[in-house]
Amino acid sequence: MKILLLILAAITLFGCQNNTQLDNTHSRFDFTHAKKFTADNLRNKVHNLQLTAHWADDNDTLFWFERFSPETGQEFILVSTASYQQKALFDKIQLQQALGLNDDIMWQQSPMENVIFERNKLTFSLKNKKHACDLATEKYECELLKDNEPEQIESINNLSPDNQYYVKLVNYNLFLCKTATQVCQQLTTDGNETTPYAVTHAYPEAKLDNDHFDEQKKLGIYWSNDSQYFISYKLFREGVNQFTLTDSAAGKDFNVNTVRYYYPQAGDDVLPMGQVVLVDVALQQAKLLDAPKVIQTYYGRPIWGHWHRGDFYYQDRRRGNQALYLRKVVANENKVVSLIKEEDKQFIDPWVQTSYYLDNSDQVIWSSQRTGYQHLYLYNTVTGKLINPITQGEFTVRVIRGVDEKKGVLYFEASGKETNRDPYLRHLYRINLDGSNLTLLTPEAFEHDTRLSPNFNYIIDSYSDAQTPTESWLRSASTGEKLVKLNQAEFSELITLGWQPPEPFSVLADDGITTLYGLMYKPTHFDASKKYPIIDDTYTGPHNFFTPKSFATFDNQRPALAELGAIILKIDGRGTNKRGRAFHRFSYKNLAAGTDDHVWAIKQLAKKHAFIDIDRVGIFGFSAGGYDTMQAMLRHDGFFKAGVSASGNHDFRVDKAGWNEIWMGWSMTEHWQQQSNYTNVERLKGKLLLAHGELDSNVHPSATLRLVDKLIAANKKFDLLVMPKMGHILDTSSYFIEKRWRFFIEHLQLTTSGN
Repeated sequence: MKILLLILAAITLFGCQNNTQLDNTHSRFDFTHAKKFTADNLRNKVHNLQLTAHWADDNDTLFWFERFSPETGQEFILVSTASYQQKALFDKIQLQQALGLNDDIMWQQSPMENVIFERNKLTFSLKNKKHACDLATEKYECELLKDNEPEQIESINNLSPDNQYYVKLVNYNLFLCKTATQVCQQLTTDGNETTPYAVTHAYPEAKLDNDHFDEQKKLGIYWSNDSQYFISYKLFREGVNQFTLTDSAAGKDFNVNTVRYYYPQAGDDVLPMGQVVLVDVALQQAKLLDAPKVIQTYYGRPIWGHWHRGDFYYQDRRRGNQALYLRKVVANENKVVSLIKEEDKQFIDPWVQTSYYLDNSDQVIWSSQRTGYQHLYLYNTVTGKLINPITQGEFTVRVIRGVDEKKGVLYFEASGKETNRDPYLRHLYRINLDGSNLTLLTPEAFEHDTRLSPNFNYIIDSYSDAQTPTESWLRSASTGEKLVKLNQAEFSELITLGWQPPEPFSVLADDGITTLYGLMYKPTHFDASKKYPIIDDTYTGPHNFFTPKSFATFDNQRPALAELGAIILKIDGRGTNKRGRAFHRFSYKNLAAGTDDHVWAIKQLAKKHAFIDIDRVGIFGFSAGGYDTMQAMLRHDGFFKAGVSASGNHDFRVDKAGWNEIWMGWSMTEHWQQQSNYTNVERLKGKLLLAHGELDSNVHPSATLRLVDKLIAANKKFDLLVMPKMGHILDTSSYFIEKRWRFFIEHLQLTTSGN
């Protein structure tokens, strides 16, 4: 009996000591070091990642730019393209003397803002005061500019370009008013709350704390350049779903604020629709044009477009996202013409759709993925006929940087064309508008961010990769030749801190063909002889890719989390964007599979690196990444031991139509239910923290609370954090960030020493 009691006492003592050790490990964790690696802290220790050239008088002979030097702080450099000479834009000492300041200017704090330099006149803000200095004189002459006198009359919204007219809404009807006399002519009479004219849907947060909010103040109005016409719309929103946003911590009177608002919900039968309205100023008449109504799938307005050469152009995306039109309003004929129609049996991606209207001809450059890759096509804007393809091949056009219409040359950035490098890296090319003479202008195997000079003679090229600091160069726009180095990244404070760049990696997907690319973040105290948990920072939204390709890899939560003793993974799997249609379509009606490539990659990395502990895998993400986190824990049978899901759109039917219906299709199919996080919650294994902001107007908090209801019904254990006063992005809260740290420390047994 004594022996048994001794054994029980020993067991009890060991258990108490063990529990105390776990509790103390959690409570003793010092976040001081990790906080040094947060995004807010790191981003302020890096300078010169981009270079913005300000060209003098819109010619190619002179430009200036701002940079930061560890020795002298904020600098402004003037560059001559004739001699490539670089010199200070002004003498700092002389400027300070001319300003007559009592205290020295602290250039290390980059105090000068809103800088404009035109014809030797420098204007800028310093300590919230605006100054103007003449730099042409031997001694600078500076004056303190007075604040603009307050307007005698209330500022006028929706003013015409010639300032002669403005538009207002009264009782949801359009009025055209003369600025000089304030006399108004009523243009419409049938507007009301459910069918208003020109109303834009504001984010509901704007209404919560504003008792005087009036949705009739912010209007969707597009004036023609000559002020003869404007375009608006009649909005049809009867039967559209409305949500309620609640502020439970409102005010000092212990009340609760709520606001009702229209929200185009995915899968709903009725979405807001806009019919184009053309107003003729001279005739003072508004006309509903004969054209299909345009769907509105989020906040804002249904009609987006602009005037060009006397006509108004807008894109019309049909519901289901299988048809997209470019339409033109011919104002002087009161009609709408359909110019271009894009069709696809699955989806057309509006996130990459672009157009560029030529100023000196009736032509538009139109993008399409009809060949399997994003390419550019030249169309006639009078007939709508295709003139010719401009770009072709197995690569992705990313952005148009400019068109030299005199020479008929297009400049664009693209990725995936150059071999033996990361296919996401952007390069600048030039090509004739007829599709001939494609020329690579930035051949280095880096991520290039480029801009053209006003007359298309020069390129400003800032390039880098995840481990190579940014360099900025002036290059020839005809050959790409490097002419002079302008700047380079300044990150000495990062080095002093001990920061190290993440390591790029690539793995083959489980198809044995497709290469996947990612970054691995390690703690600065990394020891390859020890084992570390690995945590996946997930976001698999098909509208883009999310692994940084430039040197700016630190403006996120991964470095600080790594400092707590973990390997952090960032990777783009199949189904994400910018690698062609075949890669992209992996996610069509298949969003639930977003993390499959992540799991595969982690397993391959663990086979290669002994320091990865495959038995301690975590995952976190927000928004679509919040959906990913929960879905991954349901889908991968205990692979993830801990997950933090923030602001998740856990079921497509409680989220916005504009995003979900693109990738999941419309009308709804069985895929919607099968891939909902509300389905199969009984599969949950591992530790789960759900978080949502009460004022989230992007993904309503009900998305998470409905999941909570399902988990309770299934008798599942989980943690929940609902944050008052917080919207969609919770990473702006240090409380939430540290809550996530503590969760992974506890459930993945993180230690700053590895094992």
